[in-house]
Amino acid sequence: MKTILKRIIADFHQISLPVFRRRELELPLNLEKIITIIGPRRAGKTYYLYQIMGELEKRGIARHQMLYLNFEDERLVLDGDNDLIFDAYRELYPDQDLAQVYLFFDEIQELSDWEKFVRRVSDSISKHVFLTGSNARLLSREIASSLRGRSLAFEILPLSFTEYLAFRDIPAGDLVSSQNRALIGNAFEQYCLWGGFPEVIGIDERFKAQMLQEYFNVMLYRDLVERYEIRDVAILKYLLKRLIGSFTKEFSVNKLYNDLKSRGFSIGKDTLYRMMEEIFAIYMLASIERYDPAVIRREMSNKKVYLYDNGFAAAMHYSFSEGRGKRLENVVFRHLRARTEDIFFARNGWECDFVVFSHGRSAQLLQVTDRLGGDNIGRELKGLVAGRQFIGEAEGLLLVDSIEPGLDIPRWIRVLTVQQWLLESHF
Repeated sequence: MKTILKRIIADFHQISLPVFRRRELELPLNLEKIITIIGPRRAGKTYYLYQIMGELEKRGIARHQMLYLNFEDERLVLDGDNDLIFDAYRELYPDQDLAQVYLFFDEIQELSDWEKFVRRVSDSISKHVFLTGSNARLLSREIASSLRGRSLAFEILPLSFTEYLAFRDIPAGDLVSSQNRALIGNAFEQYCLWGGFPEVIGIDERFKAQMLQEYFNVMLYRDLVERYEIRDVAILKYLLKRLIGSFTKEFSVNKLYNDLKSRGFSIGKDTLYRMMEEIFAIYMLASIERYDPAVIRREMSNKKVYLYDNGFAAAMHYSFSEGRGKRLENVVFRHLRARTEDIFFARNGWECDFVVFSHGRSAQLLQVTDRLGGDNIGRELKGLVAGRQFIGEAEGLLLVDSIEPGLDIPRWIRVLTVQQWLLESHF
């Protein structure tokens, strides 16, 4: 195994870093904390590690001072003897002080007892540790229990719209040129349909759905069935399809439970709750709670479900033409979620799509609709007004795809197209 490790480490030091597009996330590089980068598979975590390595090289850190391992590499069979990693490195570079080496461990959740290993490495070998992982619950739970005070966690999600434009070499700031505005508009349609996974951008449209289906299958079988040793695969598939088909809507665990029973599935409620927790852990689906000042009522109420990326709807062959408003709302959720987890919806007679609490500013109420006109403006405004009556002083934002001219809208409510809002640097 040591020979294989030496080959993997040396090979990485010999290759040029791949060409990559910069991401918006900025991390501290010399904080002497364990830096953890969490997010969905194929969202660009590995390439973000390459971005960090490129920054370090610009600062004069030699490549051989970086040790990179991907624990999904089938050649890595450590069987608990994790110190072989450092034995192999020392034999390659006997004069190098390990305390000055930057350690990059990709998909760390694949390593057994990884949290104990990382804690020991940080305490006794190097303070420069960077991790990636694809399981929010697994990593956050173990970071909280074992790495408390030693780590900082950051998320990388599929591309934001401005990142998506950059990956397609479309200037996000040029809204003057009619040609560039048209390019942005076309890119927005593609982004709403296929999502922001970087690898999907550059391939022929005929294969996009197939690639997204492969992502779905890897998450299903590797991240759920294998990792959590789920035996009821048929139930799991049914739950996933139901949840994905219900994105942007409320869901009831009791209703799901009764539906499963009516279809002849045998599952206990505790098992169902556990399975849903596991589904929400792998960055495919997320849920938000109905806002209520009383925490117990908030936790007991139905939740709304969203996708981390619109591409998952395409993977399940969800019709774009029938779900324009849903896809717009889901795009808004993805961009809110990239900045905060304090996202709720409100129902006070009328529903408000999102209530967002940001540190140091008033609460924000957001309502999303495909088209705003005389036939639906009353409903959309009532959602914001009812939300404000329930929440208190708050900013109002109506996000639309198109708007009928001459509508009477209160001054405290700002109206933007979803495209405009996504291109702004703040909310």
